[in-house]
Amino acid sequence: MKITNLKIYDTVKEVIGEESIKIIEYLKDKKNISDFKIAEKVDKDIHEVRNILYRLYDNNLVSYYRKKDRQKGWYISYWTFNKKRVKELIDKINKEKLAKYTVRLKEEESNLGNFYLCPNACVRVGFEKAVDLEYRCPECGNILNHQDNTRTIDFLRSKIKELQMNGKALKGRA
Repeated sequence: MKITNLKIYDTVKEVIGEESIKIIEYLKDKKNISDFKIAEKVDKDIHEVRNILYRLYDNNLVSYYRKKDRQKGWYISYWTFNKKRVKELIDKINKEKLAKYTVRLKEEESNLGNFYLCPNACVRVGFEKAVDLEYRCPECGNILNHQDNTRTIDFLRSKIKELQMNGKALKGRA
């Protein structure tokens, strides 16, 4: 799997948020850029930029070093984007999603045909909880409808298969 700019942006957006994209776009092919320069170029407040940079740092997507400004006495941080870390982050995200979907699939399969859903989609509950609620939605009072969860199971299986394929593709490029 080739790590394209789109894949980088999608991954960073998923982990850090939409607001981080401008910073990544600016930092992408540069090294040791001061946080003040980054804030100026992406037209954001320095505190907001630093917050995003530290979140990127927490996910090993950027590295930095600090240097003291001799005239002002302030520390200035110089940042570099670690493109190589994106692949590891994608792998980590895939593994987390795979684990989550696998647990959910087991829950859905073990309760096949035992789910009840509010017509307004307020709640989705298992059989025991539906009986406790007397088949009424605790939010809006509507009668709960029986839900066939085979489509949910099929969807989860396809997502698991997709994530397993993505994991193999990543390992093939290692």
